[in-house]
Amino acid sequence: MSFISASLPILKKNLSQYFILAFLFSMLIQIWPAAFTLPFRFVIRIAICNALLLLSAAAVYRYFVGKLFSLLLTIALTLNFAISFCTWRIYQSEFSSVFAMSILTTHFSEVTSMSGLFTYDIPIIALYFIVTLMAIRYLAENTSTTTQRVGMSLLAVFFVWYTSASWLKQRKDLEVYYPLSSRVLANTPFYVASEFIIAVRDSKLAEQIYKADLHYPALTVSDTGIENYVVIVGESARRSNMQLYGFGLDTTPVASTFRQNALVFEHAIAPASATVLAVPMILSKADPDNFTANELADNILRVANEAGFYTEWISAQGNSGKSNNYVVAIASLSQKAQWINTNYDEELLPALDKALTVAGRKLIVLHINGSHEMACIRYPASADYFHTQDKYEDCYNNAIRYTDHVIGEVVKRLNNSASTLLYFSDHGLEKNPSLESHYMHGSRNPSKEAYDVPQFIWYSPSALASKPRRLGTVEERYSTAHNYELMISLMGITTGVSHCESPLEACYKPETSFPVMDGGRHIFDYDDLRDTFSSPEKNTRFRKVGKNSL
Repeated sequence: MSFISASLPILKKNLSQYFILAFLFSMLIQIWPAAFTLPFRFVIRIAICNALLLLSAAAVYRYFVGKLFSLLLTIALTLNFAISFCTWRIYQSEFSSVFAMSILTTHFSEVTSMSGLFTYDIPIIALYFIVTLMAIRYLAENTSTTTQRVGMSLLAVFFVWYTSASWLKQRKDLEVYYPLSSRVLANTPFYVASEFIIAVRDSKLAEQIYKADLHYPALTVSDTGIENYVVIVGESARRSNMQLYGFGLDTTPVASTFRQNALVFEHAIAPASATVLAVPMILSKADPDNFTANELADNILRVANEAGFYTEWISAQGNSGKSNNYVVAIASLSQKAQWINTNYDEELLPALDKALTVAGRKLIVLHINGSHEMACIRYPASADYFHTQDKYEDCYNNAIRYTDHVIGEVVKRLNNSASTLLYFSDHGLEKNPSLESHYMHGSRNPSKEAYDVPQFIWYSPSALASKPRRLGTVEERYSTAHNYELMISLMGITTGVSHCESPLEACYKPETSFPVMDGGRHIFDYDDLRDTFSSPEKNTRFRKVGKNSL
């Protein structure tokens, strides 16, 4: 023991001689994911600010409060690195406000279900924490007081400079999407916090959607011969992985059998590559170029309520608080909304059974987990159908087949009544061969895969017998951003304006332009995107959202 006690001071002294290496190593780890996802000028700014922060912490390290500050600073830096690194490694994308909003609205079961994605990152994150804390201590012991004070002074200059520059830029910008605090933090090692600020701001704006006071004085409802309107909002389903659309595996045995009773959209295109943006646009008048609180407030739940329908929202996706994001804001407008904590979408069926007992016309929305990452946990052991040598390919195709099974169970419940079912996926997924789990949300430099989705309308025999319906296929390309108009037509509602975006209307004319939004809220023309993730990368043109967009 005496030998160890005598050796420790020598070991610490020897280690402290390498303070420059610890300092540089800490900085390099911090900018590692940023170097792959952010413009070079931001990487340089982040590195400079990081160095000045570590020097400033070293300047006060000899005090107890300074040690506490250093610990808190290291925790904050580690959190930034952990979130940015995990986002880059899993999604090959920069961290955006969409990811931030998803984190803020994630419930515990979703965290545990996706925890397997982050297991391999824990040692790297722990190493960063240890090295950074060591770097601050060794800087305090091995740099002069003058150097440390210069670091503190330069840090103050850095923040004054970028606060002033950001303020001036904000005054000149036509779009004010980024708050001043977010603009400043984007130049620091806390750039992840910049996106959380936007996400919190967006959550508050979502309350405007919920509280908006809209009325439809010209609204009328005609008899459609249908009593039950069920909408299944799918999740992360690729059209190209469905037998219904020509895929080689038996992934949609149910949907493939009722084509004669359905209208199948052959080329449906989602308006966004993330749920938190796509679903609100699909269910409201909003689109990528008009993503405003007013447009989102005018949604199918609000119209159905006004038209006298009973409305219910049944979700397998999380809700961490009323009106905390756009999806929940819209869902909360229904007369009854419930969030069921489950990985298996079949567990929504008892709630559907109860909702179907309500008398009169009703709109029931099922928001399912579908084939969301991790796909392997989205179906029970009884649905483990495909067994090849590729685990994650099997998992994804099994999840698609399980969704088809759930659709079949819903159809069984509607088959003997005057009912219709609209199914669509919120967005597609990109297939990345270098990713272990293969499939990922489209974010940075997306391809068409991120937006290619399935959609169809099924009618029960009674609904088909009551009135003529459009069946067969919609061959032309169709944006699901027009599903608001489609559902209004389907439900026999008129609001005093034409809904010619709906293929069910006589005045329908196919669109020729398809704007789509990525996770960073850039707007692309769908036609300009590369076909698949594996296609050669293109310097695809994009535009920013309008000045009034959220």
